[in-house]
Amino acid sequence: MKEAKYWGATLGIEDSNVLLKLFNKPDSPEKVHMIKEWAVKYAIRFLESTGLDRVYTGEVLRIEMYEHPISRIDGFKFLGRVQSLDNKYYNVASVTAPVRRRQEIYLEEFQIAKKTARKQLKIPITGPYTLAEWSLNNYYFNKYMRSANSIKEAKKRARRELVFELAKVLRSEVLELRRSGADWIQIDEPALTSHPDGEEMELFQESFNIITEGVDATFSLHNCYSNYEVLSKYVVGLKKCHQISLEFANRDSLQLGTLSENRPGYSALKFFVENGFEGGFGVGVLNVLDYEGEPSKWAHVVEKTLIESPELVRDRLNYAANVVGDPSKIYANPDCGLRTRKSWVLIKKKLENMVKGASMSKSDVEG
Repeated sequence: MKEAKYWGATLGIEDSNVLLKLFNKPDSPEKVHMIKEWAVKYAIRFLESTGLDRVYTGEVLRIEMYEHPISRIDGFKFLGRVQSLDNKYYNVASVTAPVRRRQEIYLEEFQIAKKTARKQLKIPITGPYTLAEWSLNNYYFNKYMRSANSIKEAKKRARRELVFELAKVLRSEVLELRRSGADWIQIDEPALTSHPDGEEMELFQESFNIITEGVDATFSLHNCYSNYEVLSKYVVGLKKCHQISLEFANRDSLQLGTLSENRPGYSALKFFVENGFEGGFGVGVLNVLDYEGEPSKWAHVVEKTLIESPELVRDRLNYAANVVGDPSKIYANPDCGLRTRKSWVLIKKKLENMVKGASMSKSDVEG
């Protein structure tokens, strides 16, 4: 209640007192829907207040990026929570029947956001390759074990069918989102390069293209903490991929400069240029992880959260522009989702500094 009141006033959210009264009403489906609308409004107003060009809901209506879509797709049974990264867990599911879209996955969230937003929207959805990689593929494996010559062959055929069936589910969702007015959809695939061989990467390519083919919208790919030397060889085969959004800041130095020795975290960017990707680059300039190292004059630490200065953001973007060779292809973004940061105050500062740094970089380019 206290937080809702504080941020309602800070962000200038109209009629936020209505939300405070809503907390005291008895539970009902109507109350749940109203709470969803208010949650989205707070998240969008928060992000808009930082100066971002494109915003979304912060995925505030989702449990997390895996469980939310899987809970809305037939053919899965949740088994319990397993560790994914450090102290992060997710509710893993097993495929127990043919995969089918049961209900909308992201549509309600988008429709609420569309009513609320004053800035342009970019909708993130979890991609089919990641959903398959994080699931136990029992149903399709058992299906192919009856005819396969080996366990390896059964696994390969089962994986291929699961990825493609999930791609079809997500294509249906994307078509509905487009009909509802969505114009930029980001496909999140953090599991890419988990199996960095050609056959697996081509499977990812095909699944991405199933979703996007013939859809009149802008699409982008987000990937983090992967092997970019491998990924760079395959993004050129993605149809309708306007931009790739990548993480770099967490491995970069905290000193200023636009030479390669100043920007070691961005060395992998050259692979995408060398392999012929001609789209835009969402360049990660904010570290979203706990920071345990030493601060610098250009980045200080508060409660394990690194606060990058506008000058550091500027130099990272200027370096990326030099590598790519076309500043118009460079977009500033955090490395990954900021849900790892607990303080809205610190998140706001990070994003505001990113916006300032992007403006400084643009001024440098324009002279």
